[in-house]
Amino acid sequence: MIRYGARPPEAQVDHEIDATKAPIATEAVTVTYLTDPEIVAAVLPKPLEPAAEPLVRVQLQRVRIEGRPPFGSAVFSVTARHGELQGDYPLFMPQSTEQSVTGGRETFGEPKKLAHIEVERDANSVTATVDRLGYQLIRVHGRVTGPAAPPPDQVNTEFYFKFLRAPDGSGITDPHLVYGEYHRHYELLENIEGTLELGDSPLDPVADIVIRQLTSITWCRRRTAQVGRIAERVPAEWLLPYVHQRYDDVALLAAPRPEPTRV
Repeated sequence: MIRYGARPPEAQVDHEIDATKAPIATEAVTVTYLTDPEIVAAVLPKPLEPAAEPLVRVQLQRVRIEGRPPFGSAVFSVTARHGELQGDYPLFMPQSTEQSVTGGRETFGEPKKLAHIEVERDANSVTATVDRLGYQLIRVHGRVTGPAAPPPDQVNTEFYFKFLRAPDGSGITDPHLVYGEYHRHYELLENIEGTLELGDSPLDPVADIVIRQLTSITWCRRRTAQVGRIAERVPAEWLLPYVHQRYDDVALLAAPRPEPTRV
């Protein structure tokens, strides 16, 4: 059998969909904070609009999916709405494995990039970091102060834009707004007293989403099933000014730069 050859129908499986339908086991540090309303408005492509509160959510997590090695994952998002539906719009979704990056980007349109992610817990001490291309971008450090009431089972929505760059350089092809729906069951939730620090980088400028007020830091253990669906087709001109959110501008790497920032 030539393994690069055509596969029969029963073998034509999207393993990303299969993996995300099964419960995904996660241990996560989640930080929420308030930023400036004008910052949130500046980063949202149409048809997304700012939510009532300029809330930012930062999640750093250890992920286990049946049949795959464990990996690190993070999500840096701002709260947005599409019509009456409120959800999170991720600006940055670093992952520690190539398989997680390519599966999520190509199937759901998630803005994933490879990075080094650490989520460590020693008794009640928690440290979580994201490093990418010589820059430490996110650092959370704190101590668990006690239990919190786990929320009821819930569905959380993230907004993605699924598109590709046009091969002739003329823009992007076939853009759609996608709802990523996360069906979550919390097994444990604990409060953390700690800090969040954002580092600067020319390619991943999370530091621009300034911290005005920390609102919560938590540790959780949960199980999640993910469902993706197309919400609507989007005019390419709405997304063209924001394509750089997903793709690295490699010209920036050629410019002289200061020593990498460590936070």
